[in-house]
Amino acid sequence: MNTLIKKVTPFGGVSLMKRFMDSIGIRDYLSTLDLPEKGSNSSYAPNHIIESFWLSIWTGVSRYIHADWLRYDTTLHDIFGWDKMPSQNTYSRFFGKFPQQRNTAVFPELQKWFFSQLQVNDITLDIDSTVITRAGNQEGSAKGYNPLKRGRNSHHPLMAFVSQTRMVANAWLRPGNTADSSSCKAFWVGKFLSERFLGNRSFL
Repeated sequence: MNTLIKKVTPFGGVSLMKRFMDSIGIRDYLSTLDLPEKGSNSSYAPNHIIESFWLSIWTGVSRYIHADWLRYDTTLHDIFGWDKMPSQNTYSRFFGKFPQQRNTAVFPELQKWFFSQLQVNDITLDIDSTVITRAGNQEGSAKGYNPLKRGRNSHHPLMAFVSQTRMVANAWLRPGNTADSSSCKAFWVGKFLSERFLGNRSFL
């Protein structure tokens, strides 16, 4: 009996996501955006950090610290063509370099590019809000309607979804004491419904 030594990973299915990323050219597109630049020669390229962060989410990671154990899965590194993966501190520092100005410059363009890849002519948009309970005094949180944790600070985000693809089209973070209908008109008629965001499509 011969023993075959071969690298394995419980997340081999992400190879399909890698093929998808290659087919749409997302790595090249990321390099055109105003992303935070490398701080030194030994630091990670911005698109590497973003791709590895996506990989962490695809494999079920919900906290920065949980992403660290993927650094030891060398099979995943080989699939994506990496020598190594960033640590939780790298993610934290990188996303901490996104002030409002950079958010406004980067994410609308990235959203527009994502939706340009869709082969969907008519789009159904569903708009809804939810309550997210916060511990402590996080920025923007406030006491408001909270059916599960009465009297606790919360956020009351407004979100829009594309029914055909189950993708998030837009989201605004609002204080917990915001009414359900607050800012709905501005949310509806803003950039997110313009050609800049979703292109020349019909909306239902």
